[in-house]
Amino acid sequence: MSRTVPSPLPLCILTLLVPVALAAQGDNAAKIASAMSAAPPAIARNATIMDWPDSAGRMATLRPGTNGWTCIPSQPKSRYITSNAMCGDRHFFELLTAMFAGRTPAVTGIGYSYMLSNETWESNTDPRAMTPAPDNQWHHVGPHVMVVYPDKTALAELPVMPSSNGPYVMWAGTPYAHVMWPVK
Repeated sequence: MSRTVPSPLPLCILTLLVPVALAAQGDNAAKIASAMSAAPPAIARNATIMDWPDSAGRMATLRPGTNGWTCIPSQPKSRYITSNAMCGDRHFFELLTAMFAGRTPAVTGIGYSYMLSNETWESNTDPRAMTPAPDNQWHHVGPHVMVVYPDKTALAELPVMPSSNGPYVMWAGTPYAHVMWPVK
């Protein structure tokens, strides 16, 4: 089974997209292990494992799941990525899929995503930023849980500056705004 994600792909919610040829490196067992590292074992154990989109925008299923969660492996290491595997529920994947497609998400419920093995650097203000800039709050994003709300007014009173000490809103003011909950 594969899902099609329209191309070209913008910068995803996780971090920088790398050349698709690099994303294809590695065997499926390693990709599955990487994807499972993103979430608690009780979730990862029965999650569907998908690969990153290929050059046609298709995400291949590496392992079917049964619990409604979808995990994707880390992209190959780069200057700003050490590990960015993630595991999300259907509401969070609506946000991610909308970003891939360059459209506004239609989130209908509170959505969650785990990135417990995450070690990346990215912008807190611009979902498409690929490098640090004076105005994009480039910061280290360690392990965290993300929460997306269908009603963005729920984010109004939360901090918008990145912090490793508590929740903050990433990409405030965009259709892709969500809450980051750092974990240690």
